[in-house]
Amino acid sequence: MKRMTLLARREGMSTSDFRSYWAGPHGKLALEMEGINRYTQNRVDKVLWSRFGVPAFSVDGIVELWFEGEDAMRRAQASSIGKLHIPADEPNFLRGWTLCLVDDPLAEAVSQHVKVMVPFVLKADADREIIDGQLARLVREVGSENLGSFSLNWTASSARRDRLWAEPLPPTGFAVFWFANLGSAHDAFAADGLLALGLQSLVDEGTAYLVDPLKMR
Repeated sequence: MKRMTLLARREGMSTSDFRSYWAGPHGKLALEMEGINRYTQNRVDKVLWSRFGVPAFSVDGIVELWFEGEDAMRRAQASSIGKLHIPADEPNFLRGWTLCLVDDPLAEAVSQHVKVMVPFVLKADADREIIDGQLARLVREVGSENLGSFSLNWTASSARRDRLWAEPLPPTGFAVFWFANLGSAHDAFAADGLLALGLQSLVDEGTAYLVDPLKMR
């Protein structure tokens, strides 16, 4: 089981303070939940592309949290840490929180590659199998020498916190790309880049975030 959560930092808080608190007090608290296999904090460094030229989501970080299974995730959420302490701590550094429970088709690539995450909202009449095929074709066109790996995580359900703002329209999926280097990532998401042009025709909303992944576990 995997959760991907969009985080927006608290108003008035600097990016450095947001990251320090997220990785420090909050991250240590989250790691006390039982059943966590892996935990990555993806800190947003830059927007490389957006469907309408402005970011579709208000995102300063994206959590990837893997659990041993559905039962383990439910136990973690029902524990005092998951149910009480983590929600109580979030307003210390967050303005917004939007959780998506997703599938997890592939394991993460090696961390020395450049990671780009693209939360998106599909067109209303889009077919997911067709999207899978079209994205796979685009990835082949980018070339294995430039793009190391790719995964597509579809949102099965979403949730919000009562005390925090949430995205009005949660992502219907997350495309995750691992590039060989920064230049390849910028080329792919330039205005005339293969992935930018391909995604432009496939999604209603979408933004490509260059992220700095911090592996907590």
